[in-house]
Amino acid sequence: MFGPDFPFAFDDWIKHPSGLGSVPAHRHGQEVAIIGAGMAGMTAAFELMKMGLKPVIYEAARIGGRLRSQKFEGADGIVAELGGMRFPVSSTGFYHYVDQLGLESRPFPNPLSPATPSTVVDLEGETIYIETAQQLPPMFREIQDCWSKALEEGAGFTDLRQAVRERDTARVKEIWNQLVPIWDDRSFYDFVATSYAFAGKPYHYREVFGQVGFGTGGWDSDYPNSMLEILRVVATDCDEHQRLVVGGVEQVPRGLWRLSPDKMVHWPRGTTLERLHDGAPRPGVTRIERAYGDKIAVSDRWGHTRLFDACLVTVQSWLLTTYMQCEESLFSPKLWMALDRTRYMQSSKTFVMTDRPFWKEKDPKTGRDAMSMTLTDRLTRGTYLFDNGDDRPGVICLSYSWMSDALKMLPLPVDKRVRLCLDALKKIYPHLDL
Repeated sequence: MFGPDFPFAFDDWIKHPSGLGSVPAHRHGQEVAIIGAGMAGMTAAFELMKMGLKPVIYEAARIGGRLRSQKFEGADGIVAELGGMRFPVSSTGFYHYVDQLGLESRPFPNPLSPATPSTVVDLEGETIYIETAQQLPPMFREIQDCWSKALEEGAGFTDLRQAVRERDTARVKEIWNQLVPIWDDRSFYDFVATSYAFAGKPYHYREVFGQVGFGTGGWDSDYPNSMLEILRVVATDCDEHQRLVVGGVEQVPRGLWRLSPDKMVHWPRGTTLERLHDGAPRPGVTRIERAYGDKIAVSDRWGHTRLFDACLVTVQSWLLTTYMQCEESLFSPKLWMALDRTRYMQSSKTFVMTDRPFWKEKDPKTGRDAMSMTLTDRLTRGTYLFDNGDDRPGVICLSYSWMSDALKMLPLPVDKRVRLCLDALKKIYPHLDL
């Protein structure tokens, strides 16, 4: 994705007839360790294989990493996306591989999106039913206007986003270099609270903006984050025009595992990552250290150690300080400190399958949809409805929450989570037999 921190047209490179690059012929077939078989690891391995190198992939759990599509038993092609589930069209590198694999995508049912027939906003016990953005109550439109004005006032947002969209690297760098010293150590909430646009409004406006937000939903779980993180999201359109992969996004990394590239150096036609690994990745890594001759020694949980000239780590960085034993000299003290202090945002989802997309049925008394995509300050926070067709099972993400809201749900057994979600939704839809 072309963005302020990475103003590089990666998608143009991977589509180029010459590929990403080349390695000297005497290096062809040389092994490179890839730690992690998620999307990053599988993409790197696939492209290195095309260049003639031999990726050796290590994976502690399952292929896909945080792209995990859990199939519902007895329902072909019906999944719950337990990891990433919505992908903006601005992620052009990602969609390059989606298209290469021939996978289908469709709009994600975000609030007030074209894929969502109706949205319900439930705050402080008051429920609002909306089918179009034009039906938003005046206060919500004012909050949306405040957010737009705050972005313009505090970040020159129109110029930044336009420069990103035009891939004007020099202009992006010029704008971003001015914003980094201002907002790098200041929070998202600081940005909102100190903006002239929100400062002139009641505190309740900030509260509603945090609970509901716009585009993908609420923002308050992001309030402690650096404002630069938020600018990265909105400047690259990550919160707009999101899509899902039909049948599950895990098909992408698994598809790359089995795909034989049309153009490939050194390897015979038909070579795949799966064949290079005899059907399965190497087991999880337990130790990484320097070895004689400027090699990297990688040890796995089966007790095997192999030497590599290069090792690419694609797993979450905290695993380097917890799950694996890493030689301290591999990184500087400041980098180790950064790895230890990296902040992660917990999330929680609870899915159920239904026999049909019943929510499209109309309430005979009100003429409204029986149920809608729902944003609320209750325990569920965000409820998403996935329509797979009138004659196929539907899927409801009963609750999608982050940070402290997620921690309320994560320790509970699944039946308890479902019951709590249904109880919360029953208060919003009292006449619906959930």
